[in-house]
Amino acid sequence: MTGTAKGRELWLVAGQQLLRTGGIGAVKLQALTDQLGLTTGSFYHYFTGMADYLEQLAGFYGTTQPTAGLALADDADPRVRLRRLYTLSKDGRMGALDAAMRDWAGSNAVAAQAVKDADTLVLRFIEQAFADLGYARHDAQARAQLLFSAGVARITPPWKRHAHPLDDALKILAP
Repeated sequence: MTGTAKGRELWLVAGQQLLRTGGIGAVKLQALTDQLGLTTGSFYHYFTGMADYLEQLAGFYGTTQPTAGLALADDADPRVRLRRLYTLSKDGRMGALDAAMRDWAGSNAVAAQAVKDADTLVLRFIEQAFADLGYARHDAQARAQLLFSAGVARITPPWKRHAHPLDDALKILAP
């Protein structure tokens, strides 16, 4: 990654942090510069304005970030793939970011496309893991959708969450 790409990514990751904590309304130039300790001149080095920034922020979530994450999760063993994907999501606090992106997508076509793009990449990855476990394509797709839906659902169960929810899900979806 070039210095320019790293600088651009620094701004995008900062925007994601603001999204996680305050939604799209919190993603403002002043908040970004305050968070990073950088100037607006630095911002304009990478982006032509806030509209460009928000478009790139959505694209980063929709394509760049999931592609990189899925590459890190890749493994010959499909169960290892799914565990790595779960760990990357948990460690990256992707649940809060995903919720914020889905909220933004309700009122913005670019964000909606980014969510669709990210969903497609992740669902295909999970589908392939189930296919590699021996499930027919339709069954692999159904399992992928169930597992991913459980991962992005915004629910608070009335019971204590288990220490290893992915293992619990795989016991049901891929015994």
